[in-house]
Amino acid sequence: MKYISQLLLFIMAVGLWNCEPTEVGAVDDYKKQDPERLKELADQIEISVTELAAQIYEVEYVRGAGGEADNAIQFITWDFGNGETSKRDKDTVYYINPGTYDITFNAYTYDGELAKVAESITASEVLECAVPKRVMMDNFDDDAAYAGSWIQKHPNDVQLFKDYHVDSNPYKFPGENNVLLIGKAGGWWTEVAYDFDTEVFDFSHAGMWRKVAMRFYIPSTFEVPEGNFDFNIPESYLNLKIGLNDGSGRQEIERNIKVSELDQWIDVEFDFSDSSFDQIDPAKVESIWVMFTHAWDNDRGAGRDGTGVIMVDDIELIQKIPGCFE
Repeated sequence: MKYISQLLLFIMAVGLWNCEPTEVGAVDDYKKQDPERLKELADQIEISVTELAAQIYEVEYVRGAGGEADNAIQFITWDFGNGETSKRDKDTVYYINPGTYDITFNAYTYDGELAKVAESITASEVLECAVPKRVMMDNFDDDAAYAGSWIQKHPNDVQLFKDYHVDSNPYKFPGENNVLLIGKAGGWWTEVAYDFDTEVFDFSHAGMWRKVAMRFYIPSTFEVPEGNFDFNIPESYLNLKIGLNDGSGRQEIERNIKVSELDQWIDVEFDFSDSSFDQIDPAKVESIWVMFTHAWDNDRGAGRDGTGVIMVDDIELIQKIPGCFE
């Protein structure tokens, strides 16, 4: 009996030795966080924090310098201690308000998550120049800040209504102010553009401009003598774009807006800071395009023959951080 028991124990031991989990997490201790291993990896990682100017810092994870640690890292995040985060290897952070902030580097590896405080920052004053300056390009109540004109880019399927006001026209607007009305009467995209007469804007990484902001409103129904623009597109999302044009091509940023957000003003910004600018020369922007259509639906297409109106107001240009390095 003794030998039978020993034989059974030996068979069980062999069976357990050969047993491997069929998936991650099938065994309780499989891939548990390993503090010692994470400490070794953290010591290998090379990160740097460089002060560019008072309360302005450049952070960098020097990818490729950490050897084995770099191979183990799946993705990274930065926590700048001021409510801002980043997933980029190299980024710039502005500490606008006084206080003490920890810059923390986080890495996610097969051995778990590690966090490493890169530096503690003390800011002593309000960094006024870190608040981007906003310049109203056109609010449709006053002359546009920059000479130019709004132009229909696809006249066959775009109706451009200009210079209407609730007090002097029969159309009902969601506010007592002028707006730019763009009517969609078929086609893939509804596109209009503000062509600058003489100005050229620099949206390059070294230039002044960074974002285009605007307010828009999509009424569920809108009737004008030129036609009925009931919003009858069945798709779930509206695609809204801002494009920068240098005369030879266009660089676009797209936003998806849920159709359930009809009949209300929505504020949006289009940030060109990280654009590759592989379509245009960003230092020679000659016009800004406003475009909208409806999301692709694999069963029905993109709503080519639908109709609708978009109201656009308060188009702003937002500068990069001015004066901080002077």
